[in-house]
Amino acid sequence: MRVHRCSLVKSSILCAVAAWTIWNSGSTIAYAQTPGMEAPPSKVEIIIKDRQHGYETVGITMPSQDTIIVVRNQDSVTHGLASTLFKDIPVKVEGGTEVRGKKFKSFHLDAGKTMTLRFSTAPTNFDPLTGGAESVHHALWCDITP
Repeated sequence: MRVHRCSLVKSSILCAVAAWTIWNSGSTIAYAQTPGMEAPPSKVEIIIKDRQHGYETVGITMPSQDTIIVVRNQDSVTHGLASTLFKDIPVKVEGGTEVRGKKFKSFHLDAGKTMTLRFSTAPTNFDPLTGGAESVHHALWCDITP
C-alpha cells in the first residue's frame, strides 16, 4: 500500500488555513448551539403546593435551546409566574393566561390546573479560548401572592 505524503501535507495546510481564517475573522463570539443542531428542549417542572410549602422545582434550562416549563398549581388559589425573561421573547402558553406588565410578562394559572410554557432562549456567548459559556440567571416570582 502506498501513502501519498503530498495529500497529507495539502490536507494539513488546508486545515491550518481554515483555522487561521476563523481565528482572525474578527468575531470573538461563538454560540453554544447554532440553529439546526436540533438538541432536545430543556425542561423544567414547577409544582406550586401552597404558601407554607412554596414551590418545588425540578430541571434545568440550557442556553440557545428550546425550553419547556410545566407548572402544576396544586394550591387552592390562582398563582402567577412572572419574569423579565419573558418580556422580550415570544412564549406559547397552554392552560394559562398571559398578563403583561410594564417591565415583565406573567402567566396566571388557576387552582388545580396545569400550564405549559414553550419558548426559545437567546444564544449565549461562548468563549472558544476557555471553553466557558456566559451564565445568565433570570428570577421567577408570583405576581399575585407574596
